[in-house]
Amino acid sequence: MVDTLERIINLSGDHILLVRPDYTLELVNDRVGTLVGTDRRELIDRPVGEALGRSVFGTEFHSNIDRCISGEELRYAKTSRDNDEALFDVHMIPFRNEEGEVTHALVFARDIAASEEHHRRHADAEYRDPMTGLLTRRSLDMVVEKEIENARRSGDDNVLALLFIALKNFKRINQTHGTRIGDLLLENTGIRIIQQLRKSDYVFRFEGTNLVVFLPTVSRNTDPAVVAQKLADAIAVPYSYRGMDLRISAIIGVSVFPDDAADADTLLQHANSAVIEAEAADRGFQLYDTDLHERAISRMTLHTELLRAFESRQLELYYQPIVDANGVIHGAESLIRWNHPTRGLVTPPQFMRLAEETGIVRAIDKWALYGVCERISAWSRDYGIFVSMNISAGELEDEDLTDIVSAAIAGAGNVPAGRLKLELTESSCMRDPQKSIARIRRLNELGVDVWIDDFGTGQSSLSYLKRLPVPVLKVDKIFVDDLTTSADDRDYLTSILAGVRARGKQIIIEGVTSAAQKEILVEMGVRWMQGFHFARPVPADEFTALLAAGRSLP
Repeated sequence: MVDTLERIINLSGDHILLVRPDYTLELVNDRVGTLVGTDRRELIDRPVGEALGRSVFGTEFHSNIDRCISGEELRYAKTSRDNDEALFDVHMIPFRNEEGEVTHALVFARDIAASEEHHRRHADAEYRDPMTGLLTRRSLDMVVEKEIENARRSGDDNVLALLFIALKNFKRINQTHGTRIGDLLLENTGIRIIQQLRKSDYVFRFEGTNLVVFLPTVSRNTDPAVVAQKLADAIAVPYSYRGMDLRISAIIGVSVFPDDAADADTLLQHANSAVIEAEAADRGFQLYDTDLHERAISRMTLHTELLRAFESRQLELYYQPIVDANGVIHGAESLIRWNHPTRGLVTPPQFMRLAEETGIVRAIDKWALYGVCERISAWSRDYGIFVSMNISAGELEDEDLTDIVSAAIAGAGNVPAGRLKLELTESSCMRDPQKSIARIRRLNELGVDVWIDDFGTGQSSLSYLKRLPVPVLKVDKIFVDDLTTSADDRDYLTSILAGVRARGKQIIIEGVTSAAQKEILVEMGVRWMQGFHFARPVPADEFTALLAAGRSLP
């Protein structure tokens, strides 16, 4: 009989453990052994923490055993710390002897993991919808509460989002073509949604033709709008059936944790409310927070326009002079401007952050690099000036950066060594200092100098900068703004200049806007300057005119 019971336990789909009050294991089934990668018999009599590694069922496992031994029955959901893709429904039952005394904690743990790609399918319809293969409403409650609790414990500014998707047209499809076709389209719509998401995201069948998507990690609270639009577009692609197009549409409501709600029920309720509002306004999706919705729409519009701008050549390179103490032009910084058809001239602060966040910046960087090299080639014979340009942190991390720069130089035909300067922010070099040094040295081998831009706004130390193979630091304008009115600012800038010079670096002061600022900087021994006092950024032909007029500015 004992052997029969043992076989039955080992056939169970649950992880079964019998735990003593001292946290040692008296019994485990084969599934527990498989979970930790060893024969279950090797786990007997070992402490549960040691046997299960890094607390498979959570750091509170010991305290929950204590509660169970004291007579309390517990049930909770927990993500494995060893495997973020494993979500356990843990059920602890006080195990009593014949006298009714609690002697052990009997633990049943069921893996109800929720990723379509990474998690096993469950035959138990309590957690997996048998028709669509999507997770059920019960799984939704458990997963969302678990992720919210994780977000609270982390202490970070975690943003989570829930998207309620109301699918339309199914009633007409079922009436016209039968429920079998309707069910098939519902299943395929679920697949389409999954294909638009990350592997860490969840998709649930809430009820009927209503689905829910849960995003456990979101970079910013406007991002769910982008996801909602992607899902609406994917769902709207028509299905072809017997020569006809069958169309399914969706209305999507979005709520965000913690801005819109602090618990799973309220998050779901607010997403559902947003669906009603979207339908009333005849919109494809709606964020619960209307102000956030407008910001998200504005961001998405700008992203679309930026893509169009790059493709239709609305971007243009402007040039701002870099001068010596006498106002003689020795070089220029290239700056990107966006000639928007309705917004007018758009400056980098208004769009470059979005370009970086969406990955467009790398294409823009390459376009600018080729344009700058061509401009250096055109100016090198008559004027012999250098041109600097900013490159993004992502571009510095690109393994192909030196090859791209080399190709741009070769394509321009006449870029003398030392004329191309690449500007990197202080913070981008600090992401991985050793790798940054190696990349900069490879660029130096091409005859390209690397400068540090916006110096003083990052976290690097002067001792680190001594090791960095850069000849020039561009000191940020914040150190110049109050130079004429604040003795403290003058003293502080003087100390920065002394520290930089002591490490063998040259300095360019940015943001000079007045003759008074220039006079003070000259007294401090500053040789190179840049700012509106000398000239604003101008198109290439206007900059050529400045050079032709004598290269000297006030």
